[in-house]
Amino acid sequence: MKDFPPIELSEEHLKRTVGDFVAAARNAMEAGFDGVELHAGNGYLLEQFLGSGVNKRTGAYGGSAENRCRIVVEIAEAVGMEVGIENVGVRMSPWGVYNDIQDDDRFETWSTLCGLLGKLGGLSYAHFVEAREDERTQWEKSWGVGRKLGFEWARKGLGSIPVLSAGVWDGESVWGAVENGKVDACVFARWFVSNPDLVEK
Repeated sequence: MKDFPPIELSEEHLKRTVGDFVAAARNAMEAGFDGVELHAGNGYLLEQFLGSGVNKRTGAYGGSAENRCRIVVEIAEAVGMEVGIENVGVRMSPWGVYNDIQDDDRFETWSTLCGLLGKLGGLSYAHFVEAREDERTQWEKSWGVGRKLGFEWARKGLGSIPVLSAGVWDGESVWGAVENGKVDACVFARWFVSNPDLVEK
């Protein structure tokens, strides 16, 4: 870190970053992938722009929720133009605090992002990492007292974009989640990493 201290990305850097995402998506599709997922959660680069407690920029990419969401939307749109918007999903962690992500009003931030992504039209899906109990005390103040953890708020902005959910499902809770309309699909990740025969089990 001493030799390579972190810097604030200039707008020229951001243009190159958008191009990097586009190139990676193109390479993935040429390699035979069915689609690509943009990772806008877990405290990685894109969520660092989203969180008001992290993004202290001024100008077009800082300040308001819409400005903080700008780079995610620009990348989603550019990648969609390259590989087809129907082949692009976006992963989000509205309740996550990984990598010290903080936000003064998570509901405003994430509902704004969902609305902007919905306006793009045709995304393959929105993939949410659900809230974990051990993170609750860190995010619930910035989410708003009494707000439900369901996805009604997200669906309002996303429109017809399917909602995928990961992180809270097990062999019992998964049954009925799709049928009752809570989500459009339940995602298992960690279990599959260590159990490639999970379905058979």
